[in-house]
Amino acid sequence: MNAVSATREAASAPEIGRLVRAAQQGERDASRALFDRFQRSVMGYCLLSTKGDRERAMDLLQETFARAFRSLAGLSEPERFQGWLFTIAANVCRTRGFQEQRNQRTLDALALEREAELDPEDKAARERRIALVQQILEGVQDPTLRQIVMLKYGEPEHTTRGISEKLSIPHGTVTVRLMRFRDAIKRDLCRRLLEEGEP
Repeated sequence: MNAVSATREAASAPEIGRLVRAAQQGERDASRALFDRFQRSVMGYCLLSTKGDRERAMDLLQETFARAFRSLAGLSEPERFQGWLFTIAANVCRTRGFQEQRNQRTLDALALEREAELDPEDKAARERRIALVQQILEGVQDPTLRQIVMLKYGEPEHTTRGISEKLSIPHGTVTVRLMRFRDAIKRDLCRRLLEEGEP
């Protein structure tokens, strides 16, 4: 930030403080003025977060201001509104990004079940399956489960008995952990679909 920009920002702080205090008292014109003043810079931040996806950035922009105005009454230092607003924007973008990654991993895992049913001689299908396995395993912390999943769906694909022998763990443990892994993925997807459908 150059000296001119710093001076302008410092000079506008009292004005921003007045607008915030007015908005805290329920004045809609003040809330609109705050939105008009900061929406372009917040939109720019959201565009960076979404790598230029304007539609997703608009959703993040709206969520940021919705959270900000819901919490505005609790802002004790109105002159610090700008930094506070961008902290909210950062949290919104980070949370949404994390949710999208989880959703994608779950969808990848369900797709993996379909890929496993395809012709084992289909090279393209095998390559897709291996790529899906690698994506899914980014969200799996348990090292034993990671090994089981990779051996089951990777290349070459192992039977559950083969996995049991290779890892020196009981065959029943392998089958149960794979079953729980698949069930957990499906439950997680269903739960989040229901949550997204709630008003």
